[in-house]
Amino acid sequence: MSEPTIPLTFGEVDGLGFAAAAGRLKSGEQSSRYLPTSLGPLLELLLLAAGGRLPSPIVSGWLADNEAGSMISALHDDHECWVKAIDRRMGFIRTNRSTLNADTDTLITSFLMDAQRAARNVAGLSDSTSGQLVAAMEELESNIHEHSEAPDTGILAFRATPNVFEFVAADRGIGILRSLQRCSTFTGLHDHGRAIQAALSDGTSRFGADSRRGHGFRPIFIGLANLQGSLRFRSGDHALLIDGTSPALTTAQLAQKPLIDGFLASVWCHV
Repeated sequence: MSEPTIPLTFGEVDGLGFAAAAGRLKSGEQSSRYLPTSLGPLLELLLLAAGGRLPSPIVSGWLADNEAGSMISALHDDHECWVKAIDRRMGFIRTNRSTLNADTDTLITSFLMDAQRAARNVAGLSDSTSGQLVAAMEELESNIHEHSEAPDTGILAFRATPNVFEFVAADRGIGILRSLQRCSTFTGLHDHGRAIQAALSDGTSRFGADSRRGHGFRPIFIGLANLQGSLRFRSGDHALLIDGTSPALTTAQLAQKPLIDGFLASVWCHV
């Protein structure tokens, strides 16, 4: 008889995080294993565990094996860059440029080209849309270096299936609230949810309104025009969630979530 599994969703990740924070989570009591079916929940689970806010799902045996197993193994083995060898439709790169073994710019460019090909050839996105979404990935990778103050903890990942493309950027840095508080404009801001809202607003930057910076999230919304999208931005104890066709900040919702270190952006889109 096959082992019972539970699809690993953001709701399941939230439940585990809340249970751990309340001291109600015991790693040995999980009767069913979680089946990773999407990149975002998997990497958020691993981010919580890396920050010590959950037991390691690998050590605890929480995760059922499927096509994500090779990525999980590569992450666990501290690979700096990995793309699935057979069909190159899934991969990740760490953002710690000082430890990458090859020429950094060449390695990142090659990784982003793999992501763009996967978005176009596997997910079926147009050339322009796949290019815009990969440009958004590149911006998110740059943001980790500019804002997290912990680029050695960052990761950028993608996954493509027929009609679906998703990508995630995450780090265990200072988070959006503390980053914005570095700017005098936001020293009075003390709410993680409002900080996420502010950071996603076009033109907002820790470097100030006159810096001509703070446009890093624009390519995401441009790339998702006319697509069904689901976006989740996590920092501190909040998430900003956007769902729908041509998702935009005007339809965003804030939700209280388990405390997380750093920042995570998860983007899922359907052709």
